[in-house]
Amino acid sequence: MSGRLASARRRRDDSDLRRHVRGALAEEELEGLDPNVEVDALGTFCPEPVIRTQDRMARMGAGEIMLLLADDAGVEVDIPAWCLSTGNEYLGLLKAETVYRVFVRRA
Repeated sequence: MSGRLASARRRRDDSDLRRHVRGALAEEELEGLDPNVEVDALGTFCPEPVIRTQDRMARMGAGEIMLLLADDAGVEVDIPAWCLSTGNEYLGLLKAETVYRVFVRRA
């Protein structure tokens, strides 16, 4: 593979990965979302927020949006990674003091 082609592929993959890590929506768009389901994982630690997300998402329909409430900072990495591995869409997160509001769309 030529260096030029490899470079183009890397840029495409990097932008896709950034979308998965930062989320597909801007903060203003997240604020305006009306999620179909809210999951409370406050007071729990890894891996519990991911388990609760997975369990609830399994019962949701395609295109529905879930809001996860958590206070474990691990969700900043764990939920985007889970979405990447499962094909669900990570929309982003909003942080207010110690509470994370994480938005995920069911694939």
